[in-house]
Amino acid sequence: MTDREDADPRRTGSGSHGIEDGLHARVIAASPDPIYYCTPDYVVREANALYAEIGGHTRDHAIGRTVADLVGPSVFQYRRPQLDKALSGVATTLQAGVDVPGKGRRYYDVTYQPVRDTKGTVIGVAAFGRDVTELKRADDALRMYKSVISQMADRISIIDRDYRYKMTNESNARWYGDEPEHFVGRPVERLVGQQRFEREVKPTLERCFAGETVEYDFDTTAPDGRAVIIGARLEPFRNGSGAIEGAVVTLRDVTENRRLADRLEKLALADDLTGLANRRAFEKWLDLRLTKLAEGNVTLSGFSVVFIDLDDFKIVNDTAGHGAGDRFLQSIAERLASFASDTVHVARIGGDEFGFVIDGENREYARALCGGILKAFDRHHFASEGMTFRSGASLGLATVTRDMVRAQDADIGNVLQWADHACMQAKAAGGRRLVEHRARDGITATRRTEVHHLTLIEQALAEPGLLSLQRMPVVDVETRAPVMHEILLRLAMPDGTLQGPSLILATAERHGLMRDVDRWMVEAVLDRLERRPPELPVAINLSHDALGSAAFVDPLLERLQAAPAIAEKLVVEVSETAITRLTAASWTCLGDLRRLGCRVTLDDFGKGFSSFSQLRENAFDMIKIDRVLTSGIAGDPVKRAAVSGVVGLAEALDLPTVAEYIEDADGFAPLADLGVRYAQGHYLGRPTPWADTVGPDTV
Repeated sequence: MTDREDADPRRTGSGSHGIEDGLHARVIAASPDPIYYCTPDYVVREANALYAEIGGHTRDHAIGRTVADLVGPSVFQYRRPQLDKALSGVATTLQAGVDVPGKGRRYYDVTYQPVRDTKGTVIGVAAFGRDVTELKRADDALRMYKSVISQMADRISIIDRDYRYKMTNESNARWYGDEPEHFVGRPVERLVGQQRFEREVKPTLERCFAGETVEYDFDTTAPDGRAVIIGARLEPFRNGSGAIEGAVVTLRDVTENRRLADRLEKLALADDLTGLANRRAFEKWLDLRLTKLAEGNVTLSGFSVVFIDLDDFKIVNDTAGHGAGDRFLQSIAERLASFASDTVHVARIGGDEFGFVIDGENREYARALCGGILKAFDRHHFASEGMTFRSGASLGLATVTRDMVRAQDADIGNVLQWADHACMQAKAAGGRRLVEHRARDGITATRRTEVHHLTLIEQALAEPGLLSLQRMPVVDVETRAPVMHEILLRLAMPDGTLQGPSLILATAERHGLMRDVDRWMVEAVLDRLERRPPELPVAINLSHDALGSAAFVDPLLERLQAAPAIAEKLVVEVSETAITRLTAASWTCLGDLRRLGCRVTLDDFGKGFSSFSQLRENAFDMIKIDRVLTSGIAGDPVKRAAVSGVVGLAEALDLPTVAEYIEDADGFAPLADLGVRYAQGHYLGRPTPWADTVGPDTV
């Protein structure tokens, strides 16, 4: 407010010119901000409606009253020093919070300006308020954001498109022994070095600048000299209009997580009984070598695969018992392990089946090695309870060359079939011999059993009564009370027996019938739930093939959307081995199922660790721990440590865990101490028929 030349002594009490000139009054009234004018005795002589409304008054009611009357004694004492300072001739400001009727808590920047007459004498104070509520909230949010960012253990930075720091937090600055403010404008290249910047950092930032979110791990050395693994995540940094101005870079120490993953991976690739590599490791070996040959890797010219099937192993089990059979297999494994080297790798790939992968395309060397294996079996004897057993084996050999891979004659399935077929021929010829697969050998005869199973599955899908459902309880570890039922598929065989999911799923998956099998199961389960809703949730397993098919997914989602009560009782299980084969459409389907009320469980966790990133993305509601970790847990401290690690990981993600395949009291006993919440297995409840005639959902 400017000095007045015509202050009204009736209004100000200190001059012949009054403050309330008509023009000035209209200017005050028209102001978008609250304004008042008071005399040295703090009496309000002019105000606009906005100021009066802040205190819940009208303009007419406010004019003529003291500031203390309008704002209250305590508030007046807070503001009086600013008023007095202005009355002394010095302009001053403060920020005040006010509870405004109908608007809640508002914040104002208030300026107290001295008002002088024509002689320069201070005749009052004009107070101007500016509503800064939104600015203050934004400022508070920014300060809190900066505080949180500065205190995070993750190293967070923003890099602009010139590869310079826009900002960094305390954690990243400490890593380099510097202060955050010193990073602004600093080139990234100066910190990471030119070679690493050009080779790794710059290409990654360019991908991010193009709109891609990038994640990767790298090895480095911490300031204290420790070797660490850093997980990097780069996300585009956009301005208000959506244009990418840089990259938000988050660096996290993932050393312990990766070590746990490595330990679990090694455990998942090891056979429980013998300590050799298992079938999953065996197939990974094949996949790695086929990839190298396809890429023309000069370090590998070819490789051979050997299948070994023990002859008459059933005699040991039937005569001396399964305990003796296990010890017999362990002794065989020790003998076979003696052939291992940097180029020879051995695994147990089935109950009484073993396998070798031999690097190089030298068939003579592979044949000689197989001859040595046969001689080792001839010399091997096993004694148990006064009985001595002589071991023997049938061997099948298949050699893969670079030319075969280039001609697309070799993939994992073919290579396994070739070695398996040769092994079957050796056994059919009387055993204790080697048969070598030739490139054009047929394999039809060896697949008669599988074709028979395939025929039965196709018949069961077409005719009612051959497929049925059983349920198996999942119980609370503390109370043993059932909390859920897993629904299992059964196939009626010609001899009247029932085959479980293992045979059905293995055959159906190899021959493209999984979607049909899943469709039959889903329809049967939903029909049952619609007729008779259960008290407890029910879980079903779905394949990656079905989850990625719109023809399968769309009717399922439509049916569940129409029945939300049923959706809330449905749990969908996805095997960890299927995770790597899930498409974007499959993940979308799982997300849609969760939004409809279903829960999604990661099944068979422990066979591998490919699902770790998805766990971090909050894609599941429960983790089921596979038997590779739970079997024999009572006497195996390594498995207990592994299960404890999985539980710790699950707890960090706020996910409950289920221990699968609990077969006896010894396997159940450690679960509570390890923190496992739920369990299932024959010890806790065997599968029973699931039909409309079944009683209430109890075990």
